[in-house]
Amino acid sequence: MRPAARLQAVIEILDGVEEGICTLAVPADRVVADYCRRRRFIGSKDRRAISGLAYSVIRRRGFHVWRVARAKLPMYGRNLLISHLVDTAPDDLQLFGDAAPHSPAALTVSEQQAVTGFAAPISSGKVPFSARLEVPDFLEPVLRQRFGADFETAMIALNQTAPLDLRANPLQPHENLTENLMEISEDIEKVKYSPIGYRSDSKARVTGADLYTLGKIEVQDEAAQLACYLVDARPGMAVVDLCAGAGGKSLLLSGLMNNKGQIFAFDVSSKRLSALAARSQRAGSRNIQVKAVPEVGANRERTLSGLKSKADRVIIDAPCSGTGTWRRNPDQRWRLSEPQIAEYAAVQLGLLTEGAQMVASGGRLIYMTCSLLHAENEAVVDAFFAAQGTENWKLVNYKSIWNRILPSAPAETAAKNQAMLQLVPHLHHTDGFFVAILEKT
Repeated sequence: MRPAARLQAVIEILDGVEEGICTLAVPADRVVADYCRRRRFIGSKDRRAISGLAYSVIRRRGFHVWRVARAKLPMYGRNLLISHLVDTAPDDLQLFGDAAPHSPAALTVSEQQAVTGFAAPISSGKVPFSARLEVPDFLEPVLRQRFGADFETAMIALNQTAPLDLRANPLQPHENLTENLMEISEDIEKVKYSPIGYRSDSKARVTGADLYTLGKIEVQDEAAQLACYLVDARPGMAVVDLCAGAGGKSLLLSGLMNNKGQIFAFDVSSKRLSALAARSQRAGSRNIQVKAVPEVGANRERTLSGLKSKADRVIIDAPCSGTGTWRRNPDQRWRLSEPQIAEYAAVQLGLLTEGAQMVASGGRLIYMTCSLLHAENEAVVDAFFAAQGTENWKLVNYKSIWNRILPSAPAETAAKNQAMLQLVPHLHHTDGFFVAILEKT
């Protein structure tokens, strides 16, 4: 594709992303994937260039939205891209109106005037918080409370590109794994905390590699790997993964349990669960039972009641705001509202209450989210204890488990309650991830 045609493709993608944000519909990753899939003439090199530029704009969306509005221009993908190019590649603005096919239209008079204004220096004091640090205004106070003096550092880290994290498969040991992984990415290295984790800052293609097709490795963020270790699931146990999704945690737990015992992987989405069968076969996991369940209703109650008071471990990786995954999903931050956070918290408490009924005496309920928000994390656990009673449940300090089963020193938590684990990008170089471990007494 010609450079001008690439710009037009980015404009069309950004329009799709903006529509998705406004309607709380299709997320950016699907917009990009669908756009390229419908245009098979776009080669891999062009896809990388187009998606890279689109995501660069999205990561600075708050700033570009503010600047475009300040210039009184319509909030179109075209104007967001113009704002971005002024700062990063001003010469590319000459491609607007290029004679080549599929080029963006020439800059209008108002756009030319805006370009002049965009290029003028702006003191940081005049740029609002949401535009400077790419965080919705309503989240500023709660995130300031979470991070304190590290607030700005944490916000900047949340807007960086996430690395590629991989893990080894405990069921299929591989002697020269580190060396062989370098065939996928030359900069591959061990992560800090997980004994089976590896990381690359390059966007290597993993799914076509032999190590992947043979089941030797899986893609999984280090935070999720650590959460699985903290489940402390042992061979022979009965484990319920109540919000299993595509089954990444169930797969690792199967490996850590050495294929002994039983894992019940439930989810409301049969589509998400459908990937787990193929992943299990590739990994060599044989102790995972997969079942889609309704979100509510008698059929769900009937299915889950068969496990009442029988599970040694119940995992609730609850639906949440996704604030801990902003590095991977930068548009997600603009899809949130205060009422949504409250709705998530209610669902999370409901899932904890439901999961608690399946825990056997002496068993554990492990609550996880990929959120950074107190309202979805510590506050939900506190609400659970208030409803269930501390005589029936106790909080287990994550460090007591970490010290026993993980080789590295425990990661320090960013949670207010030091017994709960809150991982954050700027301290741990993982996704933002929360884990609380509750034991039935």
